[in-house]
Amino acid sequence: MVEGSRTGTRFGAYRLDALIGRGGMGEVYRAYDTAKDRTVALKLLNLDLAQDPTYQERFRRESHAAARLQEPHVIPIHDWGEIDGVLYIDMRLVAGQDLRAALREGGAMDPARAVTIVEQVAGALDAAHADGLIHRDVKPENIILAEGDFAYLVDFGIAHSGDDSQLTAAGLAIGSYRYMAPERFDNARLTPMADVYSLTCVLHECLTGSTPYQADTISSAVKAHVLNPAPQPSRVRPGVPTGFDQVIAQGLEKQPEHRYQTAGQLATAARAALTGSSIPAPQTIATGYSGAGFPYAPPTVAGMAPAGAGLQYNPTVYSGPVAPPPTFGTGQQQYFTGPQQGGSGNGSQSKVIIGVLVGLIVLALGGLAALLLWYTGSKDDADGDPAVAVSTVTETAGGQVQNTQAPAPVPAGPPPGSTPCPAVYGQVGTLTGSAIGSAVTSCAFAEEVRISYAGSGAPAQPRQILATSPVTGVTYVMMCTPAGPAVTCTGGENAVVHLF
Repeated sequence: MVEGSRTGTRFGAYRLDALIGRGGMGEVYRAYDTAKDRTVALKLLNLDLAQDPTYQERFRRESHAAARLQEPHVIPIHDWGEIDGVLYIDMRLVAGQDLRAALREGGAMDPARAVTIVEQVAGALDAAHADGLIHRDVKPENIILAEGDFAYLVDFGIAHSGDDSQLTAAGLAIGSYRYMAPERFDNARLTPMADVYSLTCVLHECLTGSTPYQADTISSAVKAHVLNPAPQPSRVRPGVPTGFDQVIAQGLEKQPEHRYQTAGQLATAARAALTGSSIPAPQTIATGYSGAGFPYAPPTVAGMAPAGAGLQYNPTVYSGPVAPPPTFGTGQQQYFTGPQQGGSGNGSQSKVIIGVLVGLIVLALGGLAALLLWYTGSKDDADGDPAVAVSTVTETAGGQVQNTQAPAPVPAGPPPGSTPCPAVYGQVGTLTGSAIGSAVTSCAFAEEVRISYAGSGAPAQPRQILATSPVTGVTYVMMCTPAGPAVTCTGGENAVVHLF
């Protein structure tokens, strides 16, 4: 919710000419590098990231690794580092639009076009996986379509390695949750199959115009990814070949070892579904993942062969673009990174599901051994004042889930020191108004928070909700908790909203 931009200012040797994108991790500018005499895409990460020594070290390590990648569908990284306390990535500026914009403008794609795009992204992912990088944010916003649908996968500079914690803290944009593999909600060590799952979600969206699992809250999204069977794209959108049903189901398997083991395998299966050929089953990679470290051995899959730092397309198998990237003019929209807005498993799923849900509960509250709160409806107490029962989910030694209940207060009005929003934002009902409690918060965003909170459960219950900023267009996680005379919601780049 940071309003304005640095457009027209200097950032080290860079002249920031235009803001071309803003997302949960930072802003992207078209910038002129005065030292090297070239125009680039410059991503400036949020200030708080530079304050974390662990993230700084990881950022430098992974930016260096990403810059080594030679796969043509990985956006080239020129430089990275820190200037005036701000982490930055200097990338090639290319003309085009992201896949999200393409889907928004044209809706579901022709299956042949969808497969061609997925093949190219698969090549980029397998190259990164062979070099020990897991992207962990594969989504339409991070896929740039240049001239002739030449696809680039971006944001490798802030990709995460396999030993990272699994969930972002409350308050960061989490629009990516619609593409997150079930193990992302657990404490399990990640493997490249998490990226394969996300790419399968992207394939489904390209084929049908919608993500596999539709959800408005974090809890419903988690349950959908963990519990719901994979959708059948041929039933969602008539005309999609039925072979894609099998491909999507395999790519969205709940347990990583049951999915395609490489992105290339997913791409090969998608091509077979398109042509009506026999769809190959997942192949076991030659060398798996060690318990202590990553390393990820290059997959021995038909159509893929080790080449330099990663894997390259074999034109006899993949039909996507394999020529060098085209040279672009200046008449097209320029690319940016980050969002502009906000399967069936096997019989052993039940234990995994419980573990995954409990893992989400712990991590979503900051990894402090707290438990995510689930809630029941409101009830009246003996005095006639409404009260609610707050249900806390716990897991016993025997693996059983139990609930304990405690009353929560009912909000009555904005706390002292807050700035009440104009009455135009409030509506008649349980929550009649909102107030802002920090300088970066607007009443327009506060109203979005109020509507989301009021529509996601009973009043005066603590819970996480999603709200989209009218300023940035980014969707944020807000943690809402009864606090004194109001429900206080915090998050969204230090936003504070009071509901009453």
